[in-house]
Amino acid sequence: MKLYNLVTGTLASLTAAQTPAPYTDAKSGITFNTFQHSSGLFFGLALPANATGNTDLIATIGGKGSGWSGVSLGGGMLNELLILAWPNSQAIVSSFRKTANYASPAVATGTFTKSSIANGTYVNSTHWTYTFLCQKCIQTDGTTFQATDTAPSIGFALNSNAPSQKTNPASSVSKHTAQGQVVFDLSKARSEKFNTWRAYAAPNIARSFEG
Repeated sequence: MKLYNLVTGTLASLTAAQTPAPYTDAKSGITFNTFQHSSGLFFGLALPANATGNTDLIATIGGKGSGWSGVSLGGGMLNELLILAWPNSQAIVSSFRKTANYASPAVATGTFTKSSIANGTYVNSTHWTYTFLCQKCIQTDGTTFQATDTAPSIGFALNSNAPSQKTNPASSVSKHTAQGQVVFDLSKARSEKFNTWRAYAAPNIARSFEG
């Protein structure tokens, strides 16, 4: 498989088809273990070098066009912590979601929070990208992977159609047109630079809307 270079438009090789691999974003300088779907959806994780007691992560999610991209930090859809995002003009709209049914998931609330990383959040002519610090997003209630996991499954879903209310983080979304789960080698997501990267985050920047 090829990973689309988000800045130059060139193609860089990944190790195997739809297998996450380390990728350094040229705008933010953050290295993620990144998965890319053939549709253009991508999702990357960055974690602290020391997993003990950690509940935070840095993530990047994006896609092409005006549709939504989503991930499940617990692998499946039902009763797991989900993150959805989509572009709205030059801004990104995003929210936590959770559902017990196979339907548009409702906004989820809890101790978890997101803070945008401005130099990794943008919309251009080829794709959109939302990069954020996710605090207390690694839960101990079984709705996400665990801090000490080595190779958890992360779920993904997407639809090329925009949500019904693009400006509203709580908007309903159409049923996904592609979905699946990918095994992430978390050793490739860990970095001694995590604390440097997390300092890039600032809540409620003008270019994104978060729910």
